[in-house]
Amino acid sequence: MRRSTRLALAALALAAPCPAALCLAAPAPAAAQSVVEFGASYTADLLSAAAHSADRGTDFVGRADAWVDFKGPVIGLDALSAHLDLIAVHGPDFSGRRIGAYQTVSSLEADTLPHVYEAWAQWKPSPYLSAKAGLIDLNAEFDIQNTGALFVNSAFGIGPDISQSGLAGPSIFPMTSSALVVRLQHGRKALALGVFDALAGSRNDPRKAALRFPGTTGALLIAETRLPIGTWLLQAGGWQYTTRFDALDPARPPAISRGVYGMLEGAVTRKLSAWIRLGIADSRANPVATYVGGGAVAILGDWRLGLAAAHARLGEAARQTLFAPNSARRAETVLELTAQRQLAPWLNIQPDLQYVIHPGWDQTARSSLVFGLRFSMAIPES
Repeated sequence: MRRSTRLALAALALAAPCPAALCLAAPAPAAAQSVVEFGASYTADLLSAAAHSADRGTDFVGRADAWVDFKGPVIGLDALSAHLDLIAVHGPDFSGRRIGAYQTVSSLEADTLPHVYEAWAQWKPSPYLSAKAGLIDLNAEFDIQNTGALFVNSAFGIGPDISQSGLAGPSIFPMTSSALVVRLQHGRKALALGVFDALAGSRNDPRKAALRFPGTTGALLIAETRLPIGTWLLQAGGWQYTTRFDALDPARPPAISRGVYGMLEGAVTRKLSAWIRLGIADSRANPVATYVGGGAVAILGDWRLGLAAAHARLGEAARQTLFAPNSARRAETVLELTAQRQLAPWLNIQPDLQYVIHPGWDQTARSSLVFGLRFSMAIPES
């Protein structure tokens, strides 16, 4: 249910006149480029649960990244590149403790230790073909909501229909798994295929990274196609685990965890972009059976303003087995209003407001209002 801070910074490049990701890391002339480039970022959220929340109060969560990029073309290895990203996360479980929400209020929340987040090498022999292997963030390759990357809630990074899957989650923030991703691309048309190890993190401690051959603990298979429709882009994908999981209903046999998703995203006007996403997961093995999300982002002067909604519907098996009879709501819905401004080439500030309706699908839980303030900083190699 989390997304990469680097994806959020990269998404700024789509709309801001001089967004952080471009202003900070604009490529230098070829003669001045380095074979190895370094960078770091820090993103933090100050979150406050207002009245009616399960546990009213304020918390501070954050994520720090330090990365190294190897640029093969600089030394004549045109087809090769590599990336290493180290992360450290701090802060409590704000969403679970204070709100009781399933869709994580902040995409930075995680229970993990400092570790290697991504470590991959890429071979790109032509503009149409690339292959990447190593520890890979699935959400950096699949189900990328570029417009949604502005928002703070994790549901707008990767759909809950996917992020709920697996024993310890799929290969996304805060823990990745070993993978192989092959991409075919021609212009805006693309087809991506991925094989990810089914278990993210160590077998003994999911807070620690582990590198295994993809498929050692079973595999998560995923495929996605991207097709342009005018100025818009359609993404459609499907995923499935090769191993079976215990069914939510103990009276039923083990079930396959799988699902499909589709998203339409594009520009409405020169200063307004929007997206809508639908995801469906097998409700025998997953709590969320259907997810619908989307929203819009507008540029107003120096600000980027966004309004979005995320609606996660509980499957019938989960309603019957995970809750007492007649005690579960059918859906948890999050409404988010956010605004972002670049204060310096290396600093963005983002006030945020979220309203969580029926948190955790709990019939007795009251809807909660969350005030937030996000700071995003990035420092590439000078």
